[in-house]
Amino acid sequence: MINSEKNGKVALFWDESYLWGLLAYHTLRGLGVDFKLLTGSEIRSGALNHFDALFVPGGWAGDKMEALGNEGAVRIRSFVESGGGYLGICGGAGLALTHESGLGLAPIGRLPTRARVPSFSGLIGVEQAQPAHAMWEGIAAGTPFHAWWPGQFSLGDDTAVQVLARYREPVPGVSYVTDLPVEPEVDWPKWEASYGINLDPARLQGEPAVIEASLGEGRVILSYLHFDTEGDPGGNNVLVNLMTYLAGGAKPAPAADLRRTRPAGGGSPSSEPGARIARETHEMIAALIDFGRHNFLWRWRTPWVLQWRRGVRGIEYSTLFALSSEICIHAAAIGNSKEDTSRLKRLRIMTRSFAAAARKLLMLERFAMSRGPLSPLKISDPEIKALRKELFSSTRRCGGRYREIVELMDRILLPLLKQDLTGKRRLDGGVK
Repeated sequence: MINSEKNGKVALFWDESYLWGLLAYHTLRGLGVDFKLLTGSEIRSGALNHFDALFVPGGWAGDKMEALGNEGAVRIRSFVESGGGYLGICGGAGLALTHESGLGLAPIGRLPTRARVPSFSGLIGVEQAQPAHAMWEGIAAGTPFHAWWPGQFSLGDDTAVQVLARYREPVPGVSYVTDLPVEPEVDWPKWEASYGINLDPARLQGEPAVIEASLGEGRVILSYLHFDTEGDPGGNNVLVNLMTYLAGGAKPAPAADLRRTRPAGGGSPSSEPGARIARETHEMIAALIDFGRHNFLWRWRTPWVLQWRRGVRGIEYSTLFALSSEICIHAAAIGNSKEDTSRLKRLRIMTRSFAAAARKLLMLERFAMSRGPLSPLKISDPEIKALRKELFSSTRRCGGRYREIVELMDRILLPLLKQDLTGKRRLDGGVK
């Protein structure tokens, strides 16, 4: 049984979220929302019983399902049926759908990649399809919101699902489809013929962006709009409204702005061995980012995500930078036990080897771009193909040596963030 009287307690599902988990973590923390981080193991052990709403951020839905396991999936479904609230954003929305790697919390599916616009990112206008809904309280009509490479719902004829928002036009100048800026003069049919994928953002217009469904006594809200984007006042206000609506608690008062900046010097100045190794690891990743920037393969779009050229990985390098930055931010709290030090040393070794191979791959990809459009997955060059498989796998999902590194970073970071939430760490990095 979950709490019979809701008091606004929110759980953030952490597993297989990485960059998107950090984004949600910092946004919720900065908004003053009362939340805790939960893993699949904790959910399987019944930890959801102490919460009123579960927020599942972005990431690969299939990987999240694997982290939950069958028992964890059953626990979440029971939680919602008993009156709990579920908010899924992007990958968290995909996890809740009815398909082979979904929880089946809502009786809808997702459009296949070939039928949607798979590479849109940026600000997009929204029609408030249900303007009286609690999520729109204090939100002006016409407010645009961020979407970061969203999926698309396939609603079918099910009338039990309520559409809360539909896509309108993207905001020119700050929106992209793959590496193409959205501008009025873009000849989308020409570019679609060149890239071989759907690109025209007009295909999104009128499509559902946020939906609500009921399951038993609970509510399920699924969004391909990232209301958890840091520094987005409109989106963050919607996020608070949704947390209040689903968790039944009082609207949290805004807290101090805790948004991060990219640490130019690698984070904490602590001289402890663990902190020093963490800084060295981050500096290797920062140098790799600079290498790609100097070779015109990407630029910083926000403090947490790159804008990259089609044909190279981008979100993965962004994730490595974000996770290593975050470890440095909390470096003063890293322990110096044999296990802690061993784990950090292993991370440093893995990162050094990965960065060397990644530099080689990036140069090969840059040369390939000079001969024409480069696909991020399909490639005839055997050297590029082998390196891509080794470093990232042959699919878009998280794999290869990259996955080994982010999994290790995640094991280092999670206890630090949990400690941070308990108030045992000061915001200046010192330990109480």
